[in-house]
Amino acid sequence: MPQTISSKNLLLSTSPLTVGVVSDAAVLERFCNEPPNVKEAACDLVELRLDLLEMPIKAILDACDHLARPILFTARHPAEGGKGPESDAERAAMLEPFLDKAALIDLELRSVPGMAGLISKARSRGVGVVGSFHDFQATPADDVLAGAREFAETAGIDAVKLAVFLNSAGDLIRLMNQTIYKRRLPIATMGMGPLGRMSRVALAKIGSLLNYGFLGNSNAPGQWPAPRLKEILSQL
Repeated sequence: MPQTISSKNLLLSTSPLTVGVVSDAAVLERFCNEPPNVKEAACDLVELRLDLLEMPIKAILDACDHLARPILFTARHPAEGGKGPESDAERAAMLEPFLDKAALIDLELRSVPGMAGLISKARSRGVGVVGSFHDFQATPADDVLAGAREFAETAGIDAVKLAVFLNSAGDLIRLMNQTIYKRRLPIATMGMGPLGRMSRVALAKIGSLLNYGFLGNSNAPGQWPAPRLKEILSQL
């Protein structure tokens, strides 16, 4: 039976959730036109990558009304795999028009201090804030990963995401340890690279809440197609 969960309670889910990433306008249009059962089977929520969509604000707002899924909005910093502007203020300005449509927004942990105003507005509207950390080359040392998690716990946000490149099985074990560590915030963990797909299933099984797959085209090495990931996670 498909899981039903309200937008406002996503971060309270006791089951792993599949995030379907939309990174171009053609994929967004196609998904909007899918029948409700196909959307429901594809993912639990949709991530709209505002830094990649290259669409007018009004067109994206109109599309939101046809997604029939809770929406996570992201305007990713270029240092962490995005094409958004480096300025925190400019990326905050990209996100703010969508707060009324958002279940969640994603900000890099490095951007949290500079986006305090946006965070306050989001939380006043019941929008959850995910603080994310990315390393596309390696899995950082344990103290770096723990430091990112601990910063998130004290920064007034609602969940933490750690996405790193896995160069060995040992890297995966260390990422698993971060996932199961006793914590105050929901966590999303994922590996990239040759071990990426396997890691995402294993990490979801042990506590990663938000698990990312692609709708259309992959934008990170090691991602699953979102519908296939959701099917697998439903069997865990």
